[in-house]
Amino acid sequence: MEVKLPWKGGTLEVRVPDSWTLHYPKAEGKPAKIPANDLTLVRAALAKPVKSTPIEKMKLKGKRIVIVVDDNTRPTPVDRFFHLVLAALSKAGAGMKNVLLIPALGIHTPMTETEMALKVGAKNLARIKWENHYAFDRDKNHYFGETRRKTPVWVNKHLADADLIISIGMVEPHLWAGFGGGLKNIFPGVAYFEAIGIHHTIIAEPPYLFNRVGMMPDSNSFRQDLEEACSLIKTPVFCLNVSTDHTKKITAAFAGDPVASHREAIAFNNRTSGLVCDRRMDAIIVNSYPMDINFKQGMKCVGNSLPSLKPGGAVIAFMVAERGADDLVVPEESKPLWLVKTILRTLGPSRVMGFLEKIRKGLNVEEKFLLYYSMQLMRQHDLFFHAPTLSDDEIKKFGFFVHARSPQEIVDIAAKKIGKRAHVAVFPEAGATYPIVRE
Repeated sequence: MEVKLPWKGGTLEVRVPDSWTLHYPKAEGKPAKIPANDLTLVRAALAKPVKSTPIEKMKLKGKRIVIVVDDNTRPTPVDRFFHLVLAALSKAGAGMKNVLLIPALGIHTPMTETEMALKVGAKNLARIKWENHYAFDRDKNHYFGETRRKTPVWVNKHLADADLIISIGMVEPHLWAGFGGGLKNIFPGVAYFEAIGIHHTIIAEPPYLFNRVGMMPDSNSFRQDLEEACSLIKTPVFCLNVSTDHTKKITAAFAGDPVASHREAIAFNNRTSGLVCDRRMDAIIVNSYPMDINFKQGMKCVGNSLPSLKPGGAVIAFMVAERGADDLVVPEESKPLWLVKTILRTLGPSRVMGFLEKIRKGLNVEEKFLLYYSMQLMRQHDLFFHAPTLSDDEIKKFGFFVHARSPQEIVDIAAKKIGKRAHVAVFPEAGATYPIVRE
């Protein structure tokens, strides 16, 4: 049988065993109808926000406004609609001199003036003040208390002084929060690095759910903790989130109360990007499209699709990764894959973090938990990748997957492990979709 995948503007074709049962999960809802001018979706959301007064009808004269926008690691096309937010603030009487813009960096690299101008639009940026978030400077952050699970809520001090906080981002599948967007921009987006680290330990706690893509907020302790953290900030928060297609066209917009509007955005994502599976699979074939910039972004296709896989199942992944490893930190060395898998499977899920902290000291929060994720991933699954832009040295040092230069070769290698009688799901656009399993 032949499987076709979108690839570099064309099609990648590979043959899989005829004895496999292939599944092509589909969304229950119809594709979103995008108006000729997709900004009308944003205007409508701002005009009729969920459980909130529209910004333009607030009394904001003399008030201090802080706008938190997701940083340049997220593809949200803020530059296309940021002027609508500023216009609404002006109608409400807010002076632009009282508006401060902060990117939700978490512990990411600070943004340059040029990058910020690209993010929100140069003309928009020229009208207001902006500054980077300083996650590693405690004096730049304010303590608001702690959550029930003892997460200390240290957040950018400007939020403590603000009269209104506006959070702008997008809702898409997220590795740990289930879905991006909502209050995630605030915490951990503009939180102190120690608070971020403690919050992220949730994924290393029982029941060790290291992959939470598509998980509903009510059952996701990671999302619950970040929303509780934000509830300790008493300044009102108005949220504007969008969903987009692979061309950055806006497919939907949601505004208002940061929790209620986020739940509506999740429901929309479930209808349009959630692909229904009637069972868990022996293996999955995933393609990074449309997240093809680099290997780190390409890995979303694995995380996004993982909930459809049985424990011990196999992943066959195809990643364009135009910039290769890019800014992803490549380990200095790695042990043979068979040895590491044996050690991790012997340790079991509860001892992986302790093992990691013993062998890799000095990692920052993001490096630590991405490596933890990779270790849990390779402990539980067999991974077969075709990522042609990675060098042989990078492949060897990453060390958590089997790689082949030929697309067909990686399928043939994986087929020997998967076996002849297997149920295999195909996710051609796995960078932007996720499974909803209904067994």
